[in-house]
Amino acid sequence: MEHLLASLSLFRYALAGILLVSFICSYVGVYIVLKRIIFVGVAIAQISSMGVAFAFLLHLPPMIFSLLFTFLGMLIMSQNLAGKKFSQEGIIGLGFVTASAVTTLMMAKSPLGIHEVEHVVYGDILAISPLQVYIALGMVITVITLHLLFYKEFVFVSFDYDMARAQGVNSALWNMLLYFSIGAAIAIGIMIAGNMMITSSIILPPINGLILARRLRNVFIVSCIQGVCTAASAFFISYFLDLPYGPTAAASSFVTLGFSFIVYKFRK
Repeated sequence: MEHLLASLSLFRYALAGILLVSFICSYVGVYIVLKRIIFVGVAIAQISSMGVAFAFLLHLPPMIFSLLFTFLGMLIMSQNLAGKKFSQEGIIGLGFVTASAVTTLMMAKSPLGIHEVEHVVYGDILAISPLQVYIALGMVITVITLHLLFYKEFVFVSFDYDMARAQGVNSALWNMLLYFSIGAAIAIGIMIAGNMMITSSIILPPINGLILARRLRNVFIVSCIQGVCTAASAFFISYFLDLPYGPTAAASSFVTLGFSFIVYKFRK
């Protein structure tokens, strides 16, 4: 017991950081799943990592450029750029592959060395600072406040973009604000917990919520609860078994999702 309490005291910022980002990513992930833009979330996570690698290459503030690259990516992907010869999915795939390749190349040429940059690009929860926790807290408060105030608008454009526009709703504006809030959550999350953990958080808990809940508001609640609980349990599993946190968190979410499928089948 004393060993557990000592661990909590030593890694309190790490635990606080991953709980905050898992909560907000599980929340905005519901919109990603509802809008069927899961690949957008994965691509934006990689673009955010590219921003971090770019910042380290030129000795610039990594968090600022992570957000900048993320917002630029979200701005582009929120527009319908598809034509007759290529689809929107093709554009997103192009962005993902390009960002992955460029990130790796910039990491290799970084003056800090590829291994040092990897810890920041892909997350090192033991290196989470108090400042990062406060930034994550501010981001969570801002995004949740925005979504509580304009919940109906965000849900409307998520379910039926064209119908919302026909009803006089500024669909382009609300869609862009939704994308920007998702981008902020992903960018800050990757800086704290890494690419794999954030990617799993925006996909698996929302799917779990859709399986278990019947009302949309309950989907958000179930998704956030599962995301936070999984993040916390994965933290202790990875600590005591000496496992990397990101894969542990992703695997824990998948196991939870498997149990939810079993519950769903029995409930039917």
